[in-house]
Amino acid sequence: MPVLDDLLDYIFDGKKPALYPEFEAWLRASRRFKAFTTTYRDKIRTKLKNVRDEAGTKDVRAELETASLLLHEERFTLEYEKYAASKQRGPDFTVTFKTHIPFNVEVRRFRSRELDGADADAHLGKLITILCDKVGQMPPGILNLLWLIAEHEIPEADLNRAAITLRQLAERKDEDYFTRRGFESAAAFLKQYNRLSAIVLRQSGQNVVWLNSLARHKAPPDLMTAIQRL
Repeated sequence: MPVLDDLLDYIFDGKKPALYPEFEAWLRASRRFKAFTTTYRDKIRTKLKNVRDEAGTKDVRAELETASLLLHEERFTLEYEKYAASKQRGPDFTVTFKTHIPFNVEVRRFRSRELDGADADAHLGKLITILCDKVGQMPPGILNLLWLIAEHEIPEADLNRAAITLRQLAERKDEDYFTRRGFESAAAFLKQYNRLSAIVLRQSGQNVVWLNSLARHKAPPDLMTAIQRL
């Protein structure tokens, strides 16, 4: 395993951007995150080199922070962008719980500009749009979690309302709504929606969990308890 300073130097290309001190702290605090970073150092380096602005850096940071957090749980093992190897659009992380329960985690950061100055209805609309988009990334045959990172507080009730609204639109067969968002039909959306096992809302250092009652693959209680404790 490379010396930590060499690893940092490689990933950040010899520079020390704003993310550097925080990332270094994650590495020094966790042997498991250091091992993860060593395995995926080329991918992480490429992601950081390709960011074009501060918002892009924050998006990559959100993924890496989530990886660091997940690796606090000793029963989790982590793969980064597993689906990309087969040229599929898929979640950011594939995690195995207790060596035999695989699940995916797709990370989405709420950018400040998406919520700043918006009223309650606009907030709800943004949540619905994000959920609709991310549901399309959920592969079949496995537990799928959507991991939302909020820079500003999002009421749990709003998350629940957004998820229920989408479900109701699909069940009412509002075809135009879903075809305009890239789905073949409301039924096609509902099929994807059933692949979403749960949503984790990460804010204020805590994880709020929403469970999808329609999920084909239900999240086991001990898994969700482990996530809530992170």
